[in-house]
Amino acid sequence: MGSSSTEIAIVGAGIAGASAAFRLSELGLKSRVYEAERHPGGRMAHATIGQARFDHGAQFFTTRGQTFRSVVDAAAADGAVKVWTNGFDEPPDGYERWCGVPDMTALAAWLLAQAEATVHLDERVHHLGHLEAPAIVLTPPVPVSLALAQHSDLRPSDRLLNRLNGVEYKRTVAVLFSLEEHPEGLPKHGGIQLVDDPDLAFVTDNAAKGVSDVPAITVHLSNDASAALWGEPDQKLIEFASAQLQAEIGPIVSVASMVERWRYAGPIQVLEESALVWGNQPLIVMAGEAFNGPKVEGAFDSGRYAAEKTAEFLS
Repeated sequence: MGSSSTEIAIVGAGIAGASAAFRLSELGLKSRVYEAERHPGGRMAHATIGQARFDHGAQFFTTRGQTFRSVVDAAAADGAVKVWTNGFDEPPDGYERWCGVPDMTALAAWLLAQAEATVHLDERVHHLGHLEAPAIVLTPPVPVSLALAQHSDLRPSDRLLNRLNGVEYKRTVAVLFSLEEHPEGLPKHGGIQLVDDPDLAFVTDNAAKGVSDVPAITVHLSNDASAALWGEPDQKLIEFASAQLQAEIGPIVSVASMVERWRYAGPIQVLEESALVWGNQPLIVMAGEAFNGPKVEGAFDSGRYAAEKTAEFLS
């Protein structure tokens, strides 16, 4: 796993990790990225059931700052992202909601390709000392990153440790349905965002979104329902989601289904810093959506800041 080069090691190929690699390349530094899953993207994830394809994590992202927008525009020019819709309400609010092409993993994949980073997929890091890098950027959820740092005898100061231990996350259950026919009760763009519903948070028609060639529906339970039903068997979650979905859009005929559980669906608390830094042999920089804002752009900005702090340390 290790390397004797001066490449920066990045743990996690989600948006924060991919953004860090992208910014490091702009600063003239090379990186090695280690991802435990078989694809980049983190919570911008996809899954398949037979021929049905699903975005089952984050369903869209927005752009607020000019830096992120310029990167998204470049990715759009290369066909990696597109505007999905200008709002989920009727009438839409006119603000762009972006998605990846062909699925939500595409933006992270594009950033990593632009960075020319060495990417190790399906490779979980068990000890940071094995990475043999002068600096390590940690981008998994805070509890995962912190446990890895402590296991590697690279714990932060007590002050930082107390703050990091206070970061908690929401949970989300995603239920995926491969259908016999395309449903009729969704808007043309295929997305329904439910803000105050006690049971559902989001419904996506992946065929209408352009992700799947065959009928495929993603259902996100609300945070409250996800927490209450977290430990229930998959079949009970499928039955619950099916009942809620049919109440929302009308009758469906499911041919196959699957449950995905997001233990770290989003931080409840957000730290005010864009990243936290400690140590020097190696330097540890912890970044991600718990820093700088719990959205895709916040994770992007955090990864970018982590890269800049790393470059500053090495200069």
